[in-house]
Formats: sequence, C-alpha cells, structure tokens
Amino acid sequence: MQTAALHEWLQQELQRAQPSQRASQPGALILHLVRRAVLEGVLVPGVRVPSSRELARELGVARNTIVAIYDQLKSEGMLVAGHGSGTFVCRVQDALLTPHLGALANGAPRSSNELEAALPNSVAEAVRPLNLSRRGLSYQRHPVHQFWRPQAFCSGQLDLQLFPLSTWNRLQRKHLSQGDAACLEQGEPGGAMELRRAIADHIRTMRGVRCQPEQVILTDGTVESLELVARLLTDPGDVALMENPCYWGASHVLGDHGLKTCALDVDAEGLPVPQAGQLPGPPRLVYMTPSHQFPMGHVMTLARRLAWLRYAEAHDAILLEDDYDSEFRYTGKPFPSLQGMQDTGRVIYLGTFSKTLYPGIRMAYLVVPQHLQQVFATASSDFYRDGDVVQQRVLADFIREGHYAAHVRSTRREYGLRREALLAALREHLGAELADGRIAISGGAMGMHLTLLLPAEVDDRGISRATACLGVTLMPLSVYCVGARRSGLILSYAAVPCDQMGPKIALVAPLIRQALTAPPSAALTAAAPPACWATATGSSAGG
Repeated sequence: MQTAALHEWLQQELQRAQPSQRASQPGALILHLVRRAVLEGVLVPGVRVPSSRELARELGVARNTIVAIYDQLKSEGMLVAGHGSGTFVCRVQDALLTPHLGALANGAPRSSNELEAALPNSVAEAVRPLNLSRRGLSYQRHPVHQFWRPQAFCSGQLDLQLFPLSTWNRLQRKHLSQGDAACLEQGEPGGAMELRRAIADHIRTMRGVRCQPEQVILTDGTVESLELVARLLTDPGDVALMENPCYWGASHVLGDHGLKTCALDVDAEGLPVPQAGQLPGPPRLVYMTPSHQFPMGHVMTLARRLAWLRYAEAHDAILLEDDYDSEFRYTGKPFPSLQGMQDTGRVIYLGTFSKTLYPGIRMAYLVVPQHLQQVFATASSDFYRDGDVVQQRVLADFIREGHYAAHVRSTRREYGLRREALLAALREHLGAELADGRIAISGGAMGMHLTLLLPAEVDDRGISRATACLGVTLMPLSVYCVGARRSGLILSYAAVPCDQMGPKIALVAPLIRQALTAPPSAALTAAAPPACWATATGSSAGG
C-alpha cells in the first residue's frame, strides 16, 4: 500500500466498526487498525507512513491522537523514525528492534530503498510458520495428488451430458416452491426419512441388501462413511485390513484414526482370507470392494465371500463392503451384496450416488446393524451436520418416480458402448503387446474403468507424467498400492465419448510401447518430469 492510500483504507475499516466504538474510542481503534495493517502486510516494510498532521486531518481526529499512536507503534518495533525524513514501516521481528533498525533509527535514512536494504530479508525469518502434522504431511505427499487431472480417462469423471438435468430441475423447483421453514433446519439425524426409505427399497430390490429404512444413514461421501465407522466401532491400535491395491482415501481415513493398517494382495477372486500369522492380530475392520475390486476390477467369488463371512463371525471382525459402482454391469447378473448373504450384523454396506448421478451431489450412505442405527444417526448429525434437506427430498422423488432406475439403464448402455470402444482401441494400437503378454487388461464387463497391467519394472508414473502433457490422464496403478508395488495404468472411460477412444489411445500408445522397450535410464522413465509437468500439475485428487 502506498502512503497516500493508507488514510482511505483506514476510513473504510473505520466505517465497518461499531458507531459507538468510533465515537468513544477512536484512538484505540485507529491504533488497532494500523497495527493490523503492519502485521498483515497491508503496509509493507520500508513504506513511509503519512505525517501525523496529514493523517489526523484526513481522519478528522486530533493530531496528538496520531502522535500517540505512532509513538506506541515505534515502541513496539513496527515503525521507525528517521531524522527529517519521515516515519517508516519496519519488518516485524521476535525482538522488538534489531541492531540494524536501531542504528538506522539513529541515522538519517534518505529513502525507503535505503531502509529496505537495512531490514532483515523476510518476515518468515522472524515468524515460524505453522507446520503440518504427520497426518497432514502424509495426505499432502500422497502421490495420487500429482497425477489426478480432470481430462480424458481420469478417475472419477462422468459424462454429465447424460444426466437428466431437466427432470432434476423440475423436482428441485417443486420442492423449493413447496418448501417451509423445516427445509432450513439441519434435518433429522441420519437424513431425511423419505430418502432413507427410497434407498432401502432400491438396494433391497437391486442388491439384495437386508435392511429397514432406519438402518440407512446418509453421509456426504464414502470417506465420511468410513470416518463414522472408525469413530464409533474402533479404538486406536485396532487392526484394519485393506486390499492391495485399494482406494487411497480408505487407507488414509483408517490410518488417521490410529488403526494398524495391513494389506493383502488381491488375486483373481478378490481379497484373500488371511492365514494364521499373516496379521499382527485379528482385524477389527476389513475394507473390501467385493462386487468390483478397485482398481483391479476383480469380482469376489461366491466361495471367497462365504469364507469371509465365516472368518468375520469367528474373529469378531466387521466387514466394510464398499459397493461403489455395482449398477454398471454389462453382461450377466451381478452377485448379491455380501451384506445380503448374512444376518449376523458383521457386514456394513457402503453406497454412493457420486458414480451414478454426478460427483457434486455429495450424497452417500451406509447400512448399519439395527442395534446401532440410532447411535450412528445421532453421531452423524452431531459430528458432520450433513444434509441439504431439499436435495434429499429431491433425490427421494427422483428414485421413487423411477427416474434413477431409468438414468442408470441409459448410462449403463452408453458406458457399455464406451467400454467396447476402448477395448477395440487398445487392441488396434497395442495389439502386439497384448498378444505377447507384455501388457494385460484387468477388469471384467462392469464398472467404469479398465486397468492396463504392465511389467513390474516399468515406471507407470513416468508414463502418466508423459501422457498428461498430451491431455490424457492415465492414473498409475502404483499410487493405489499399500503393500507390494504393482505397475499399471487405470483408464476410466465414462467421460470419454466413443469417437474419441481411438484418437486418445493412438496418442498414448507410443509412450506405453516406448516404456516397455526402454531401459530404466531412458528419458521417459527418468526422475525428472517432462517440461509441461510443472505448470500443469493440479491439486485435486480422485478416487
């Protein structure tokens, strides 16, 4: 801020203050504002402040008031006076005045540049910045943030042009016009009962889930569902078993709650049941995606499901069944949910609408045992205050009137076509590599992604960095590994139209082929990212 602008800033801030404060304590208020301007960098170090006479005239206060304010700020080390050259802003230090400033105060600074040269290098030298915790650093450094970019084949992206927005808007207008004061409340614990009832009816019919509406607890996403389970059903030090590889958010949430997270490599049948001695103790929680393992795409076999139910009963374990995209199965009939295969309350079922409707809806749910439904509903309300009541009522009507089922059917047809187009493009542009087994496709006729498996020695992150510069996001499989490293590329096809599959794969196929044949020291797999990387890297993360 320039000297001439200080009085304007002060006048604006004074107008925001209470009239009584402006009238009874103008000096204290101006002192507070000038001090704030220095501390927050509104007045930068080295800037000359207005003379006491000038500032008093502009603010309409006595000159002695401003003189007293300047004297106080000088004593605090925020201002320094030069003989005959005015008063200047200092850098804020732990010590009130450094020897440099003390010497300068006794001298005669001829310009703000001279004063700036005499001051310490930065405020950061004197003020220790806040540091992230170990958990914060673990989140910040997770490699998924380096690679997630909302472009072709990026995980978590949907084609929003397929969403029946006119129908959704009609229902929104209906509920907004009929809204009453109750719509402004935080809603009942557990979520709007009409939506919980609609979800219960849907998942009983479509997924074989055994539940009553009261057992359905609404949340704003799978991460919150997991946090609620960890908060209410685990203690620090309990063992949590994960799939390797797995959804990165799940491993972080459970680890952040102080659980000992362990992982077993998934195979073609899904997450294996642990053998004696494989874990540090019986797991309290087991997180799994049995209907469509993320990101490998396997479906857990019936024999493996039954084995897990027996294991959970024998070891007092809780199975967390994340059924994130089971609506999208393109051939045959899906297995019923794991939760529907038992009546012992050992399985908690997790569902979400962010994969079937649109990501911004922030609507998910979990199905808990009957004897826990009240505490989960109350805790969800107390800790998270979830829920837009109007949005929940809109979604309830959307499901009850059949629009949800119709939307899933239409998107399933379209995503099935896109999956076939992607497979055809891979066979066309990487056919030789698929034929000789150097690469393989993992994932059956379901979901919204395929995983391209690479030899273990291939740097999937190097490929991902290179393809990102071409407008294609191929998430590296290795960033989802929580145990033994696997190399591969995840291709999410939901947001890529059929006619773009071939051109996009044609762009990236040479980079994949180069990585398969190049030695580890080749440019593609070198540690340094391509030139475009520094300016293109995003900060969002997908699951």
